[in-house]
Amino acid sequence: MEKRRSGLWFALTAALVCKSAAGCVPPLEGTRLESPRFVLAFRASPQVGEFFSLEIAVCAKSAAVPESIRIDAHMPEHRHGMNYAPEVKALGPGRWRAEGLMLHMPGKWEFVFEIRAAGKTDRLAREVVLSEFSQEEIAKILQHGPWPPPERRDPSNRVSGKREAVAFGEKLFFEPRLSGTGSVLCATCHAPFRAFQDARGRGFGLQEVDRNTPSVLNVHFYRWYGWDGAHDSLWSQSLRPLLDAREMNATPAHVATTVRKLFSTDYERAFGRGVPGDDETVLVDVGKALAAFQETLVSRRTPFDEFRDGLQTGNQASSYPAAAQRGLKIFIGQGNCTACHFGPHFTNGEFADTGVPFFVAPGRVDAGRHAGIQKLRGSAFSLVGKYNDDSARSTATGTTHVELQHRNFGEWRVPGLRNVSLTAPYMHNGSLATLRDVVKHYSELNEERLHADGERILKPLKLSPAEIEELVTFLESLSPLPDMGASEGRNAVYPAVRPH
Repeated sequence: MEKRRSGLWFALTAALVCKSAAGCVPPLEGTRLESPRFVLAFRASPQVGEFFSLEIAVCAKSAAVPESIRIDAHMPEHRHGMNYAPEVKALGPGRWRAEGLMLHMPGKWEFVFEIRAAGKTDRLAREVVLSEFSQEEIAKILQHGPWPPPERRDPSNRVSGKREAVAFGEKLFFEPRLSGTGSVLCATCHAPFRAFQDARGRGFGLQEVDRNTPSVLNVHFYRWYGWDGAHDSLWSQSLRPLLDAREMNATPAHVATTVRKLFSTDYERAFGRGVPGDDETVLVDVGKALAAFQETLVSRRTPFDEFRDGLQTGNQASSYPAAAQRGLKIFIGQGNCTACHFGPHFTNGEFADTGVPFFVAPGRVDAGRHAGIQKLRGSAFSLVGKYNDDSARSTATGTTHVELQHRNFGEWRVPGLRNVSLTAPYMHNGSLATLRDVVKHYSELNEERLHADGERILKPLKLSPAEIEELVTFLESLSPLPDMGASEGRNAVYPAVRPH
């Protein structure tokens, strides 16, 4: 086979010769290669194990006329070549198509073009990393990016994106005197060095609460807040722990007094006015400053992002582990994980029954989304209320139209999966200690535990031990590696956060 292909030379029936190097442009949109005498462009969409064609165009920079061209492909890491000899057909002046090519293994390949003219040979080569994913699978993968998403303001918060408000909110985030006891701060549960969560099964401020502490990384991109979605904006959610007796145990009067005594200058810079006399107004503005700060906590890029972007551009990252790729194939395929976890943030932003018990203690249940909708409707701080700074109520559609249904009982917000390997334990109650436990939970799912009014989105995945490890490896690739971000400045304080 090698002997046959080494003698595989194709006579060119025509050559595109340009008058000057500056005017030498091959008549083909595609990957462009250049040698001292020629410019070559080619276009192809190879898939593992499938025959494909390769379109080629050549133009000459000088009077040298190509006499023949040879086309080959091999895997440079071990010199493994193709098993089939392609045929080249002329399409017109300066254009050819090679047919009958097949790259039968995933990995790094190299196309080689040798153009013979005037007794000399110009060799041009281009590396291509061949994915084991189909075009349909690649389309699904590309939906999970790009990352980071474009910055955007929250129209319901007039200081969203304002630098002075971000600085004020950061001070408040680390200020224990906002709490009723002067001993608890937002960072007690949302610790920067723990990816802005606390590594506990259930949160603990002044007392243990009923639910796991979610990270506030990427919190700006949610539609609903809290495991039960009882809040519809980041600023209203930021008020909840301040007022919860088990967390920070403050009152509007206490928060307002603290701002007047300690932060009047910061408040004026952020909001462009003196601190109001109405305590509840000050409380809401504290929530909006906290939200402005939290909006900046966007996680860094990950190995998955490099791989995903490579698929899009055709420069696939060869360093992405094979086990992670197999896990990704499960994630978008047989696992059906993308039914809930899709998009750049890996969440649909809504609620689902996960088959995890909703009993908090003997005789006491956590109703999840069902109770969350009721709390939302009774809140003075929702987007349909007077504290929404957006007169058009452009972000209040969900609040206006959300429907309370029986199946909401025991449903929980679908969390985003970025940085998931950094935020154990898992589920709304912290009942699963590791990612492996989570994957095993869905692999061995007890369908009798599903209580979503007959809904059956989830089914046992029945994964093999090897497939479980592969899916875990993929999930781990959704967190940045230690060497993928800056180690100085803001990233030294917030190591999981991308530079802002």
